[in-house]
Amino acid sequence: MSTTQLTNIPELIDNVRVSMATIDKDSIHPNQMQESIALVGAPGTAKTYTATHTFRKLWAEQNNCEIDEVAVIVCRCAGRDPVEFNGMGVPQKADLYGREDWTGRLSTQNTIPDLLIEIEGARQGHHPSTNGKKAKCILLVLDEALQADASVQKTLSSLLYRNENTLGGFDAGPDMCVVLTGNRSQDKAGASKMLSMNRDRVTFFEMEGYTTKTIKSAIQHYTDEGMNPIMIQYLEQHLDSAPWDSVMESDRSHMTFRSFFMASNLIETYMKMNKTVELSEGFAKTLAAKIGTKGADSIKTYLANLSNGVPTADEIMADPANCSLPGDIGAQVAAGGVALLAVTDSSTAEAALEYMARMRTDLQVQLMAQVIHLSGKGGYIMNTPRASEFIGKHTELINLLTDLNG
Repeated sequence: MSTTQLTNIPELIDNVRVSMATIDKDSIHPNQMQESIALVGAPGTAKTYTATHTFRKLWAEQNNCEIDEVAVIVCRCAGRDPVEFNGMGVPQKADLYGREDWTGRLSTQNTIPDLLIEIEGARQGHHPSTNGKKAKCILLVLDEALQADASVQKTLSSLLYRNENTLGGFDAGPDMCVVLTGNRSQDKAGASKMLSMNRDRVTFFEMEGYTTKTIKSAIQHYTDEGMNPIMIQYLEQHLDSAPWDSVMESDRSHMTFRSFFMASNLIETYMKMNKTVELSEGFAKTLAAKIGTKGADSIKTYLANLSNGVPTADEIMADPANCSLPGDIGAQVAAGGVALLAVTDSSTAEAALEYMARMRTDLQVQLMAQVIHLSGKGGYIMNTPRASEFIGKHTELINLLTDLNG
């Protein structure tokens, strides 16, 4: 049994800030981090997302630069050969210190690893993550590193060791933040335990599983990403009972933060195409193939109960001013989600706004902001006084949604 202390996202962010600000005073590069960061946990618990997005913001803050001046380089280590990181030995003629018995002999020099070439290219402005800007600092994510062979983990040890900062014998350069991600050996994801010599060269964080705190953090992330309120409400109502899979089992699908997000997108598409929040038996099987039978049954039951008393999209669009509006807050969220699903042009967007204007004030702001955002993305023009008034009052919220969702 692991004796590692588990951490959640808020704790992780606070601790990583400290790690990023702790400088190796003996490094040849100024402001070099003292240690690399290892982020380990069950599949689908947002490790890679946290490393590539949250850590990018933190590294930009630490280096006093814009986010797009931090090059994010993701190297998936599983299935790779150590020669890809060491470089290939190439014979060549060389001055062998004048020794007569070495005359005419060849020496071997390693090629520069492709990963270092990619890093240097980012510094010169040739990496897609910086939009043509020269990277002021590098965030290197060694993804699925614990699924890599032991020989690859050994090869990476000199790169994980920030004081050495080399790969294949070549210096990796300044302003590097190196993050390793991986699963645990009990997750049945092909991962092995981290080699002890590497464990000694990193700050090791093992993520908490599906606790109330981590689920609430995921809900906030899903909300920021614009997930339909119906699915957000499912999580809020099933905070202690949703069938998350903390331990992976063989030969079945699992409900994780990642698979739930993708399943939610599938459900939203189904609802739009079929104009209903109730799932068919056939689609429930598709859902089970994504998140497992327990997760699919739980969501199907929730949506079936939700459909009682909630008007259809057609009913809302036909008469938004007089269409039935549930009194229960949960059912109002569902009705707002149905109205969102119906937004496909200017007229349906305006109808959705009119319907949502009858809801509780807090729901109005949340749902109407999403309508305005969808309209902007779709190029729908709304000229009603209600739309203009809302945009004027809540410009910052709409801009935030635009920044988060593009």
